[in-house]
Formats: sequence, structure tokens, C-alpha cells
Amino acid sequence: MINDKLTVFMHIPKTGGTTLSEILRQQYVFGEIFDHDSLGGIMKKADQLTIEEKRNIKAVAGHYFYGVHEQFKKSCTYFTMLREPIDRVLSSYYFLRNYKGYERVKNMSLREFVLNEPEAKNLQTLMICGQKLHPNLEKAKENLKTFKVVGITELFNESLFLIKKEYGWNNIHYDKRNITKKRLRKQEVPASVIDLIKQYNQLDLELYEFAKQLISQKLTTLTVDEQKQLQKYKQEQSRRT
Repeated sequence: MINDKLTVFMHIPKTGGTTLSEILRQQYVFGEIFDHDSLGGIMKKADQLTIEEKRNIKAVAGHYFYGVHEQFKKSCTYFTMLREPIDRVLSSYYFLRNYKGYERVKNMSLREFVLNEPEAKNLQTLMICGQKLHPNLEKAKENLKTFKVVGITELFNESLFLIKKEYGWNNIHYDKRNITKKRLRKQEVPASVIDLIKQYNQLDLELYEFAKQLISQKLTTLTVDEQKQLQKYKQEQSRRT
């Protein structure tokens, strides 16, 4: 691995993170990655890990808020993926309707979901700013500036290529995981509901635009050879999906 610091993948729900987590796990050996409150398949919270276990961990992945690195007392780098907020909320709604622990969502309309569930309100800003109750857009932007890579779901292959470059990963070919099926497309959702989602995700909408700027800047730094490698990778990946 190029990077000897603790690698933290902040997995924001419904941004393509399950696929990315699987690729991440392939880069480490047993006991080196703490993934969604699990070490080597054994469920543990971060504060339940022994000093020795924490010392051996090289990467952390999960639905954690910014700041999880503080529990490991190591220098670290973060990367994450953001998604267009309206699409992310729609995907969350249809996914959670059949997810254990969210049975209440099954009988909710999309409008009720947006009005009542924290998952539908500026979640990306909330997680990245690291403040669990009050989303702080400026803090989220400042944190993103320190991330090794800020990817976006809509440029998944480009994001993954940048992550591979920054962290020295090996094989990054993948099959899509955890895709939400049987959901309405954005165009099929009533305009009034789309407006409601926008209303409750104003901060996420702005943060997403900021993330797009960051990845665009990162892509412009690729050398001519790296650009060719990226195009080759995208062509290879398109044949798999």
C-alpha cells in the first residue's frame, strides 16, 4: 500500500458504497480492516477493540460520521462518495421499505418519508460535518477539502480510478452490489414531492455541487498516460456491467 496512514472510507448510504466497500476489502488481509462495526467477521464497536486490534487496523469503513478516526488515535486520510441528493433520497426510500429495522417505512408514502425520516434530510452534510444533530455546510466543505478523494456516484468509475491512484490499490473491477430495484425514476415522481425533497436537502444540494468541483479539479491533474489508463478501465468495466 502506498499510504501508511489509517484509511477511512466514510460510507454514506445509497451512494454506491457497498460496491466500493467490497473492493476496499480486497486490498487488505484478515484483521486489517474494521468494516461496519466488524473485525474479521466478529461484530464489535470501535470502543470494544483491544489496543492490539486497533494497532493492526489499517482501514475503517462504514456508515460513520466524520471523526471516527479519533477512536483509533492514528494519523489518517478519508475518502467518500456523494450522490445527487434527490436520487439518493429516492433510492433510500425504496431500499428501506424492505430493510430490517425500518418496517415503519413500508407503509409510508414518499412524502411522509421525506417529512419524517432523518435519512431524507441533508444526511450527506450531516455525516461529513461530523455533527449528528445539526448539519453544518461550511464545516462539511472544510472537511471535504482535507479528504484524499471525494468521489461522486454519477462518476463512479472516475472516482474509483482516483482512489486506486491515491491509495495504490490493485484490481478495481467490480460487479454492482446492493442496487435498489423496483423504484420510480426521478421523472416519474410528482413535481411537488421533488420540490419537497429539494426543500429538505438544500445543504446536500450545495455540498454535492462542491464535491463535483473537487473531483473535476482532481481529474484535471491526471497525466496523459493516466487519462489513457482511465479510458481503458472504463471500457473494460463497461463490458462487465
